[in-house]
Amino acid sequence: MCACVDPADPVVPVDEQIKVSSPEPSTQLTKVDLSTTEQGYVDAGNKMAFKFLGQMYEGKNMVLSPLSLQYVLAMSANGASGQTRQEIIDFLGYGKEGVAALNAYSKKLLEQLPAVDLGVTLKLTDALLVKKELPLLPDFKSTVEKNYYAAVENMDFSDPAKVAARVNEWASRSTNGFIDKVLQASDISPVTVALLMNALYFKAKWAGSEYDPMFLEDATSEDTFKLGDGTSKKMPFMNNMRHHQYAEKDGYKVLALPYAGGKFFMYILLPDENKFDALLEKLPGISWRALTSDFKTDADVYLKLPKFDIENTYDLTKSLQAMGVKKAFKEGQAEFDSMFDPKYTADMYFWISKVMQKAKISVAEWGTEAAAVTVALYAGNAGPGPEPKRINFYCDHPFVFVIGEATSGTILFEGVFSGRSELKPE
Repeated sequence: MCACVDPADPVVPVDEQIKVSSPEPSTQLTKVDLSTTEQGYVDAGNKMAFKFLGQMYEGKNMVLSPLSLQYVLAMSANGASGQTRQEIIDFLGYGKEGVAALNAYSKKLLEQLPAVDLGVTLKLTDALLVKKELPLLPDFKSTVEKNYYAAVENMDFSDPAKVAARVNEWASRSTNGFIDKVLQASDISPVTVALLMNALYFKAKWAGSEYDPMFLEDATSEDTFKLGDGTSKKMPFMNNMRHHQYAEKDGYKVLALPYAGGKFFMYILLPDENKFDALLEKLPGISWRALTSDFKTDADVYLKLPKFDIENTYDLTKSLQAMGVKKAFKEGQAEFDSMFDPKYTADMYFWISKVMQKAKISVAEWGTEAAAVTVALYAGNAGPGPEPKRINFYCDHPFVFVIGEATSGTILFEGVFSGRSELKPE
């Protein structure tokens, strides 16, 4: 098999790499230390995640990251004002507390999530790539650098292939090579002025030991998976029996599969047969905190779990608009006046042209590897300027004319045009 290069999107070498900037904890925390208000943000984020899942689901395998999207939108909120900012904050579920609380919460998660289990690789990385002619406002730049550890830099956007290549190379390093391509050169349009990006990477082994692994490869066997349309197909299933944490609810069951260290889990929500659509409808109303507090371990659970690999690329724009983030995408109406320095952009306006996410997951006997990269593409254009003054000057009746010298004001000639070449008879 040859590794063929698409001539429409050739491989472009990257001379200067975008910095991968994220906390690297060395001391393990016992938990993420959240205030009561911040716990409410978690609940709001989970509710948003379930709503978004229902909005994006199209009947096929899918994986996406609401957390990666949250970080891109949170940074975007800092560059916005008015209704544009409020719609983003409302979508994320942070309401009246506003952008300062959002920043503090986002920074805390970014610093503490990777530290609660040093046996799990969890990396949150942010970056902002800006057209070189458009300096950012110092306050915005400082905010995203301090609260989001974002690498911020300006570059020449005249070559879309080079811009896409740098983003893709940054995405690859930020996800340990798991996601190596997010953008194509065609995604960078002549009006693209900035790329606001988040990468999320997760890799963890299942709980267990060398002598007592969660899943034995020898126990994996082919079995039948029933599809939603009534048909079925064969695929490999991993098998085990343990005292897993589980809960039985109206119309569905929930299972918690621990990763090594016991801080991270894969939760499986299994609807009763032929009840998947009903589960999707229930998800936005589920209290995740209440649900996970109901887990029991009073029974042996025989688990059959398919091995799977999923990779998706999404344009999230329409889904975000459908869920209330509208003004940010409206050319000429979006209020991103807190991002760019007005000394250089006084005659310009900015909007988000597209939000893209590429997500990937691999679930196997050893554990799970997953990653997502989210990119908000900002566009900018020159404003139309003030409406020019207009007067009507119709020379359709007799008029006077003058020929003069401007610097002295001397009139050289004067006359009248009456439209007649002969005298009016008496």
